[in-house]
Amino acid sequence: MRHVPDTLAQERALLLVVDVQEKFRPHIAGWDAMVAHVDALIKGCVALDVPIIVTEQYPKGLGHTIEEFAEGLAGVEPIEKRAFSSLGAPEVVAQLDQFGRDQIIVCGIEAHVCVQQSVADILRGGRQAHVALDAIASRTASSREVGVRRMRAAGMVPSGVELALFEMMISADHSQFKTISGLVRDLPQSLS
Repeated sequence: MRHVPDTLAQERALLLVVDVQEKFRPHIAGWDAMVAHVDALIKGCVALDVPIIVTEQYPKGLGHTIEEFAEGLAGVEPIEKRAFSSLGAPEVVAQLDQFGRDQIIVCGIEAHVCVQQSVADILRGGRQAHVALDAIASRTASSREVGVRRMRAAGMVPSGVELALFEMMISADHSQFKTISGLVRDLPQSLS
C-alpha cells in the first residue's frame, strides 16, 4: 500500500522562510516570481494564524530579509545563522519545539543548499517537510532541480503556495477564503 502524506492542517503547520536576503537579489533565477510566491505564502499564513520562523544566513555579509516581506513579517524577528541548515541555529530548534507544530512548510533560497539541508534536518527530526516548490529558488535552474530531486528522495512532501493555503482551509466556507483567494489569484508563473 502506498504511503499518502498527511494533509496539511492549519493547527499543525508552521512556515519556515529560509534566507530570502537582499544580497541574493541579482543572482537568483526567477527572483521576482519566487518573491511574489513567498510573499503570498507569508500573508496567507498570517491570515490563517500559522506561526512563521524566518532565518538569515550571515546577514552581516548577505544583508537582511528583503523589504517586500516587511508587512507580512511584522513582529517576526529573523534568526541569524551560520550553518546552512536552518535547524543548525539552536534558536530555530527552540522555536520549533515551542510552537509544537509537526508540519513545516518550507520556502526560500537556495533550494540546493540551505533549503535542502533544512528539509533534511526537519525530516531527521521526525517532522514533515512540505516544500512550496513555487516558492524556492537557486542561482541556476539546474541547481534548483538537483535540490528538489534530493528533497524528494529524502521524503519531502511536494507542495505549492496555493496548494498549501487551500489545503489548510479545507473548504470555501473558511473565514479566510476571500483573503487567501485574493493573495493567489494573480501570482506569476514560477520555476516549478
